[in-house]
Amino acid sequence: MTFSITPIIIARGPHRECSRFTYLNNFGEKVTIPYVAWLIRGKDMNVLADTGCTAEQYAKHIRPSSGQLMVAGEAFADVEDVTPLDEGLKANGLTRDDIDVLIQTHLDWDHCMNTSGFKRSKVLIQKTEIEDLPVHPLYEKTHAPDYIYDEIKSLDLQIVDGDHEVAPGLTALYTPGHTAGGMSVAVDTKSGTHVITGLCTVKANYYLTDEQKEQLGYEVIPPGMHLDARTAYDSTLRILRVGGEHVLANHDPSNFNLVTIE
Repeated sequence: MTFSITPIIIARGPHRECSRFTYLNNFGEKVTIPYVAWLIRGKDMNVLADTGCTAEQYAKHIRPSSGQLMVAGEAFADVEDVTPLDEGLKANGLTRDDIDVLIQTHLDWDHCMNTSGFKRSKVLIQKTEIEDLPVHPLYEKTHAPDYIYDEIKSLDLQIVDGDHEVAPGLTALYTPGHTAGGMSVAVDTKSGTHVITGLCTVKANYYLTDEQKEQLGYEVIPPGMHLDARTAYDSTLRILRVGGEHVLANHDPSNFNLVTIE
């Protein structure tokens, strides 16, 4: 079976420090990143990968009442809305109730703040991801408050352990390291296999020049925020090997201009 992939850009994060995505590289560079819900459509099947976060949700649940969020020494500019999730689904002739499967790639706040609204969907979460809650204090600011996860746990969860075939041509790949149980999504389309990354990365993590590879001594750059750099590196490399030239890095600015992939 082949699928189409449509990015719904829920919001954007202005002027983020690039080295948060590219470990030990690109210090001082700023990128404005998208927060994406990926609509994956096949014959008689509607799947969503991640649900994003709105400006209101960020202000209410994530940003401290005392001021700006601080992560790794960076003061976060507030999240800005782009396309409300319900409007994005409506533009594709769908509602939340039409989503058969929601793949939660990982549980950072910017990937899951709309998840509790999917009460009729099967919600896939990796076993090690859900078991890592509550997270270590080192990662608290990249995660939502516990009550958000309590709402998610009340849904129709399907806890998976390792790679999981959602349907022929659609596989959730176990790609830990950025978080305890991150999943990326390999999607067969008419134009080839694309991989939606479950690591917070940009294209620069995957597509190094020969000069960069020679200087660094390795093939890919793991995400700057991680539990384990070596595991994150292995997952980054796996994503590249599966997706090749079709890696959909979830926070890459090019996603703002991405159209439906057939």
